Amino acid sequence: MDNFIESRQIKIAFGIPFDSLDFHELLVAVGELVESRRKKFIFAVSAPWLLEYGRNPLNRLDDTDIFLATDSTLTGMASKHGQNIKLPMEYFEFPEQIATICAHYGHSLLHVSATSLKTDILVADGYVPLSWDLFTNFKISDELDEKQKDSIVSAAANLNPNIILISASPDELRKFIPEIYKKMPNCLLICTPIDEVKCNLKDKISNIISPLLLMRQETLFLQHIKESCSISVPSSISYDDKKEHALIKVSGVLSSAIIPELGRMGKKMLQQDMDIELDLSKTTAISIKGLEAIFYLNRICTHYNKKVSIQNISPEVLTLMHQSGIASFFKDLPGIAEDEPNEQGDAIDESEFE
Repeated sequence: MDNFIESRQIKIAFGIPFDSLDFHELLVAVGELVESRRKKFIFAVSAPWLLEYGRNPLNRLDDTDIFLATDSTLTGMASKHGQNIKLPMEYFEFPEQIATICAHYGHSLLHVSATSLKTDILVADGYVPLSWDLFTNFKISDELDEKQKDSIVSAAANLNPNIILISASPDELRKFIPEIYKKMPNCLLICTPIDEVKCNLKDKISNIISPLLLMRQETLFLQHIKESCSISVPSSISYDDKKEHALIKVSGVLSSAIIPELGRMGKKMLQQDMDIELDLSKTTAISIKGLEAIFYLNRICTHYNKKVSIQNISPEVLTLMHQSGIASFFKDLPGIAEDEPNEQGDAIDESEFE
């Protein structure tokens, strides 16, 4: 998996650590993930899903190994903030793209959706004569329910496919995918949310305002990171590998100046088969690249069955990790501390919020 998992390909945008992969990189990624014979999860999202995620962050599934952007509107929004995310294919043809990749490798596919694959695309690509027996279509009703969930788990156990591809609404994926993922055999799970059409006036207005709010929030977040880094003290990084787990300590700002050293240290610890503990108690600021590097370190260690923990962290960096969405990928990371009352213990004046 070293061919495609690189820190430079991870782009944090709108609270999602996207993997910037074009079609050929996705083809390599799918091939290597299937060959690993491990349980892995790719979540392919679009702009409508992103807006639903903005309203309900629980729709992001934290078991996800790879987030893919499959909507040019979404990548266009990210591009305005300097995050150029590659696009494998628009979401409405994404299932056919995965089927094409399966046919390329000869991998078996269990396709779960209310609609069938667009066979004309597969015929045009010349794959169908080779591969109809590779595809099993499990048609669900308009809504995925408990009974269908059990049937999917049973079908996966009987067929033992290389890849399971599920298309359903964001809420249905959030409700049923964790259990499906837990009970399915070791294979690659790929999910893409069905984008529901908003019909009433309230939803139409919301669909116009939501992208503006998301982009405004992203602008303020990036501005805050930039200001924090500009006033931060000089950076330094050190490590101690004499204990049961390695300790990497970052002082000052974690930015592109020391990211290569963080990667070098992390690689050395992996070669020594050690878990890694990050000490960010003296880290005064962290750049977007720094956040991406920490997420990458956590992912690559997880791939090699090692653990990255953060026992000590400054309030500034803790807040940024929560705002960026990276905090949810680290277990036992504390929440954002509430403001403490002043020394006189004055009560909060509720009129300030009126």
